Amino acid sequence: MDQDQLRLEEMAAISEFLHELAPEDWDHSSLCTGWRVRDVISHLCVGYTTPMPIMVGKLARRRFNVPKASFEESIAFGSTHSPSEILEVFDSIHRHNVRKGIAKIIKPAEALVDHLIHHQDIRRPLGRPRAMPEERLVAALEIMPSLSGFVGAKARVAGLRLVADDVSWAHGAGPEVRGSGEALLLTASGRTAALDELQGDGITTLRSRLAA
Repeated sequence: MDQDQLRLEEMAAISEFLHELAPEDWDHSSLCTGWRVRDVISHLCVGYTTPMPIMVGKLARRRFNVPKASFEESIAFGSTHSPSEILEVFDSIHRHNVRKGIAKIIKPAEALVDHLIHHQDIRRPLGRPRAMPEERLVAALEIMPSLSGFVGAKARVAGLRLVADDVSWAHGAGPEVRGSGEALLLTASGRTAALDELQGDGITTLRSRLAA
């Protein structure tokens, strides 16, 4: 499985969707608290195009508070660029496989997970669902339970048995949490939007971890 190719395919899918949006859609709230659709895409643009020395400087000004820097820089980019300008940058990234700064040190598998989730972050609030491509979805599900750090999925799903009912994938042992692969992926990442789409004896534990 070429995870980097899957990453690029997902970016192309995001681009295709963005080209369908009306101007007002770009200012719609996403699943990320405080982020508009334009800010989510700006987050990707900033991560892929900002050289590492400049990024380190931006982090230093926030005392290396990565979430704060990411939030502020993404919103700043989104607020100072029009949708067409943001889209032009985003399109150039996947068309020319641009990978500067932080993007250079993130593994393709983890980037794939990130992009699949951010795609749903903008689709769900806009009421524009899609069937996530099975190969990309399964690849993301395989990596998600091992992600700690800012994602925190590893601790969130520890001791639970996750079972997708729409693709061939399961992980772990313990009380079961069952549902679509998309719902499992989003919930493991910390999103609550798809929590009610899951079922099983492990739901109470998962819900409490999301609320913590």
